Amino acid sequence: MDRSLRILQINSGGGWSGGQYQVLLLSKGLAERGHHVVVVCSPDSALAEKASKAGLLVEPVPMRGQWDLKAVFRLREIMKRHRIEVLNTHKPKPHTLALLAAITARVPVVVATRRVSFPLRRHPFRWAKWVAGVDKIIAVAQSVEESLIRSGVPAEKVVTIYGAIDLKRFRPASPDPALRKELGIDDRTWVVGKVADYRPWKGYGLFLEAASLILKEEPRVRFLAIGNKSDYFDEMQAQARRLAIEKQVTFTGFRDDVERFYPLLHVSVNCATSGEGLPGVLRESLAMEIPVVATDVGGNREVVIDGRTGRLIPSNDPVALAQAILSLLRDRDLARRLGRQGRSFVERQFSIESMVAQTEAVYQSLVRNP
Repeated sequence: MDRSLRILQINSGGGWSGGQYQVLLLSKGLAERGHHVVVVCSPDSALAEKASKAGLLVEPVPMRGQWDLKAVFRLREIMKRHRIEVLNTHKPKPHTLALLAAITARVPVVVATRRVSFPLRRHPFRWAKWVAGVDKIIAVAQSVEESLIRSGVPAEKVVTIYGAIDLKRFRPASPDPALRKELGIDDRTWVVGKVADYRPWKGYGLFLEAASLILKEEPRVRFLAIGNKSDYFDEMQAQARRLAIEKQVTFTGFRDDVERFYPLLHVSVNCATSGEGLPGVLRESLAMEIPVVATDVGGNREVVIDGRTGRLIPSNDPVALAQAILSLLRDRDLARRLGRQGRSFVERQFSIESMVAQTEAVYQSLVRNP
């Protein structure tokens, strides 16, 4: 018979992203099922704040690098004090630190969650870190699982469990007049948005090129770029100026109220060029019945079924991206149909309950058969 487990979830991210959000959903779900859950994260991080507000047990640990021995000793103490039975790591840096701590603390089960489809980096410790050191790797998309296997991880070590979406938070809603006013967008303007961190591989260069092409045909379109800023931000702004579209593009930076933005959008875009796992923006957009256009990279095709839940286009093709967006702006019946079908698809495939139950089953199986 399955029993309550003592579980440690660890993530080192400081800002707020889809990965931290998934850790929060998983931790809350496991705690509600009666497990003793400890969330280890960076002090003053968004995850620390949100997990504490959710009533979860939070242990803040500074993690300054993959070989931060002070962090390793601190993690070992936490594992021993809480008598941890299952360690689940998220992100490479805390994976290394927690793995070293788990060895000396004799944690019986180690699980790693992998959220990107980039191949594993080649380094001398890869086999120890991703094969010998873990009992199971949870891939958030089939594309991530395939990438791990191509990188040399045995297939039996990997399982795909799709990330979840909070269907109560992300549900169809009307545009917020106050937000329209804040952004200076009237109700006669089409709005196309992209929600992603400001990073090159997220495809912002492609997004801006497509925006330039669209504005030549439809000047009444505004473009929103919503995400955490990075060193790439200045280059993005410079590209918008070179294309002479800086007045039609709004860089909002990070927004904690992203669910207010989706209802403004006529089309939501994910045009990453590589590395995608299972993007939260696609699930969130479809949950709110917003039609999506996505490039065929990583796990995008596992959410966007072309012609059924959105438009799927080749990567690195600004003309194809522009034409797909224009087709949805001009054919609102098609856009609404794709949005409704997307919501139904997300409800079936990406519930929190399913994600938590499947993850719990992996833990219990490994504890029974260490």
